[in-house]
Amino acid sequence: MDLIKTGIGISRTIKNVARLREILTVLSKNGFNQFIIKSGLNQVIPSFSLSSKKEVDLGYQIGTEDWWKLFGERLRVCCEELGPSFIKFGQLLSTREDLFDPLMIKELKKLQNNVKTIPFEDSLKIIENSLGQPHINVFQWIEKEPIGTASIGVVYKAKLLAGEEVVIKVRRPHIEKLIKTDFEILMFIIGQFEKVSEDLRYLGLLAD
Repeated sequence: MDLIKTGIGISRTIKNVARLREILTVLSKNGFNQFIIKSGLNQVIPSFSLSSKKEVDLGYQIGTEDWWKLFGERLRVCCEELGPSFIKFGQLLSTREDLFDPLMIKELKKLQNNVKTIPFEDSLKIIENSLGQPHINVFQWIEKEPIGTASIGVVYKAKLLAGEEVVIKVRRPHIEKLIKTDFEILMFIIGQFEKVSEDLRYLGLLAD
């Protein structure tokens, strides 16, 4: 497979350079150095240093069975480290069994069950800010342990003062801005990869 070729020009500007640096750092330390170098992404940020923590770089031995498993595992770890937006992206990729190797899909499906929750105190603040008053004025109780956790938010079981049991959906703090920023950067990174990779252009990730 010919996933990466060299030689591209960087023309698009990313507004949140700090977040791009964080993303590239996580990708680098998890073995994506060759992808970063050959797509020219290491040249976007001045003084960006590649990591050498992983002994096996994913730019080599592309397409073997062991490679797909390792690729999926490393990509999953990156998504977990980078937070909700990337977890959602990984979850979306895990549904594309028509495009990706089963070993990669199997690793990414683990993201469905590995989403970190929000501290209950933070959720309570969000709930009270939304209500415009203390939660005890509206609810008899709110269970501290969520009954559902997703990349965008969490769901709690509660009981109104009137006696009706309800569920409360709480969005993660600043999630809208974070998702907008992260997906802009994701599209930029994928676009750079597609410029130098016939295989990625064939997958049409940007079109999806």
